[in-house]
Amino acid sequence: MIDSFDDSQSELLWLSHLNRALPAYHFESFVGRGGMGYLFKARQKSLERDVAVKVLSREYGEDGDFRKSFESEAKAMARLNHPNLISVYDSGHFDGMSYLVMEYVPGNSLRRSAHGVMVDPAEAVRIIRDVCSALAHAHENGVIHRDIKPANILLTPKAEPKIGD
Repeated sequence: MIDSFDDSQSELLWLSHLNRALPAYHFESFVGRGGMGYLFKARQKSLERDVAVKVLSREYGEDGDFRKSFESEAKAMARLNHPNLISVYDSGHFDGMSYLVMEYVPGNSLRRSAHGVMVDPAEAVRIIRDVCSALAHAHENGVIHRDIKPANILLTPKAEPKIGD
């Protein structure tokens, strides 16, 4: 079992471990690290599509209360269907860790894309409008984001915002 990694060799160990633990997916690369775990790019074999898989740190997966909360949130998120929300496809547990399979969004976060760059006012209004529409849809369905910020909004190659995290 592995809990964390700090170098490329550990990344290869993680990818190998994940490919064995979750055989429905082919794990291709490490994408990033957040406060609660790690994000990987994988290929869902059955549907031949790219997905993002968030694997939570073991400390969260082994906490029974957190695990129940995580499962409830995953189900609530999977019920949402909006073009500006990252879709949730699956969730589960392995080796004491919880995971979430989501739509893979190529591109950068709004934070990274707009950092130090003058954004066209009309483009900014469009992005804000789309984000507000997605948040309204989530709220109408009983889901509150609680951490909306530019780092949690991804922009597709066509600059369409997708709320995640």
